Amino acid sequence: MNCKYFKTRKKDNKKERRIYNYCTINRKEITYDNCKKCNKCEIKIKTPMKKRSRKLNMKENNRYSIIYQDLTKCAECGSKIGIEKNEVFEGAYRQTSIKFGMVVPFCKKHHRHFHNDIIFNLKYKVIFQKQFMKNHSLEDFIGIFKQDYIYLLNKRKRG
Repeated sequence: MNCKYFKTRKKDNKKERRIYNYCTINRKEITYDNCKKCNKCEIKIKTPMKKRSRKLNMKENNRYSIIYQDLTKCAECGSKIGIEKNEVFEGAYRQTSIKFGMVVPFCKKHHRHFHNDIIFNLKYKVIFQKQFMKNHSLEDFIGIFKQDYIYLLNKRKRG
C-alpha cells in the first residue's frame, strides 16, 4: 500500500496478540480494501538517497588500515565470509578515520557487536589510538578526535 496514512500495527498484550491495519488520519482500525476506497488517501513519495560524489566513493573504495594488512578477513574471528570494512571512529570522525587508516575488517556478527557493545568498541578505539600515538602526540590525537579513549576505557572498567 502506498497511502502514507496506512500503517500495520502489532497488538501484543496479555489479552490478545494480533497484527492489524490502522489509518492514522481516521484514527481507527481498517482493512486494506477500505483504505483503497478512502478519499483522503495520499501516495507516499520515496525520496532517492543522496548519491556519493566520485571523490568520496574513491576514498571509500581505497580504505586501508594502519594495523591490519589483510582487510579480507575478520579481525576478531578470522572469517572471510561477509566482511565489512568498518571505520573505528564513526559519525563526524568517519572521514578522518578513513584518512588516517583507522579501519577494521569485521564479519557481520562482530560488526553488530562493535556497534552494540561499548567496551568492545572502546577496545578497538584504544588499539588505534596507541598506534596513532607512536607517530604523533596525545595532544594531536585529542585535537583531531576530541577525546582520549584510553582514559575513557579505564574509567568504564573502574566505574
